[in-house]
Order: sequence, then structure tokens, then C-alpha cells
Amino acid sequence: MSFSRRWQNFVTEQIKKIYVHGYIKPEQSFYTLTEWEGFVNQILKFQKDGHYVSHGHGEIVGPEDLKKLIDDFYGFQINVDVSRYDLLTTKNVLDHIEDFSNHRFWSLEKQFGQYFNDMSKLKFAYFYSRGDLEPYVLVDDTFTEQVYGSTDNPKVLYHYTHKEGVERIQRSIDSGKPFDISAYTVAERDFFRSKSNLVMEFRGNVRAGFRSDVKSYSVSNGRKCVNLHRLGYPGKDKDNLCTDLDNDCNGELKTSLWNEFIVTPLEILDVSKK
Repeated sequence: MSFSRRWQNFVTEQIKKIYVHGYIKPEQSFYTLTEWEGFVNQILKFQKDGHYVSHGHGEIVGPEDLKKLIDDFYGFQINVDVSRYDLLTTKNVLDHIEDFSNHRFWSLEKQFGQYFNDMSKLKFAYFYSRGDLEPYVLVDDTFTEQVYGSTDNPKVLYHYTHKEGVERIQRSIDSGKPFDISAYTVAERDFFRSKSNLVMEFRGNVRAGFRSDVKSYSVSNGRKCVNLHRLGYPGKDKDNLCTDLDNDCNGELKTSLWNEFIVTPLEILDVSKK
């Protein structure tokens, strides 16, 4: 199967299992720091042998092993996301790979390790956001266990949605295969999506909590991922990531937006007009 066909099949088949707003990212795009280090070391070796990913000026050139390596780690971005975003090109992705291998990877843990007890246990990927490829961390059981000490974190929250969205969430609960959604408890700004004219109150199992909105994408395994650049928070004494789900996330909103929880719905309690 060709590289492009592999990722197009993901778009047309695998994401049918999840029904959420926005684009679904593949679980296969996430790797541990050790796996990423293996990737960049291979890129550096290819460079030493004279095979630079930037040599093609937007085309993937070089040995088949290099092409396969790029497809394994960035195939989705090149074969799917490039066609989705006007400002993202294959050249952007290849330039990112070169910069990442030469520089960015080697400061990644220093830049974001402050937010986690053991960053080496987590999985990361790079996806397009606001003009650049930015780092995302997978909010899986390992993430939740590391931050909260448990994957059982029940909480009553609210979710902006619409009639069809409520029905999809209820079906997912009934099926025993719910997918994670974004929710909130405090909001100062109206939600930006006009179609979402309902507020759903529900009981859910929290995977992660943030003092203010965090750029997130749904993932093909039913979990979500969040943008590492959104872990900062105004001021010098707090991060955006809440480590105490009862007390950290429900106070003042210094961004004047809304707080955000990544949560698995368990029971819908009420639905009202926004």
C-alpha cells in the first residue's frame, strides 16, 4: 500500500468510529521521547550521508528508508493535513523535520519537562496549529495517572453542544465506548461555535483539567491530545495544568475565556438552551 493511500484509508475508515467536532488525529502519530530521539538520530545520519529532507524543496527525495521513516512519523501531516490547511505545505513539514532534528527536539524536555513528573513516559506528536507545527501530548491513562495519581476522577461539568451532539454522546455512553470531550465549569466568554446552542450538564470522568482553554484535538483511540504551548498561564505562580481538580480549576479566569476539562462522559444530567 502506498504511503498516501495508507493515510487516506485512515480518514475514510477509522475516524467513522468517532463523531466529534473538528479533525481526528491518528493514535499512530504519537511517540515517546525515546522513539522521537531514534527518529531524529536517523534523520541526522541521513544528513551526514548527504540526504537532507530540505533538498527536495517541498518534495520527499532520497533513499526509500528515508521516505518510509518520514511517512511513519509525519505521513498523516503530509498526506492529510497539508490538504486541509491553506497555510500548511509539504515544504513546511519537511523544514520542520529538519529544524526539529537539528535543534528543537534537543530542548523539548527542558522546555516542557517542568509540567510533568516523568515526561519520558508520555507520548507526543506534532500537528498544525495557527501557522506552525506545534507539539501535542496524548491525554491517555498514563498521562492522567501521572498527573492525578488515579484514572478515576468523577466530576459534574458542562459542555456546549447541539441536539445531534447530545444524541451522539448518549449513544456513545449506551454503547459502552464513550469518547472524550472538552467541558467546563466556569466561562466568561460566549462559545465561538454558533451551532452549539445547548449546554449539557453531565457527570464525567476527568482525564485532565486546565485553568483556561487548551487547544485540543480528538484522537482515533477515543482520547484527546492537548497543545504543549497552552500549558503556560498568565502570572508567575501557576501553570495552566490543574493538579487539584477540586480546587485549582474553578477560580479566577485570567484569560477571560473559560476553563477546560478533558473528560469521558458517564451520564447526561440535564440539557438547556445556552
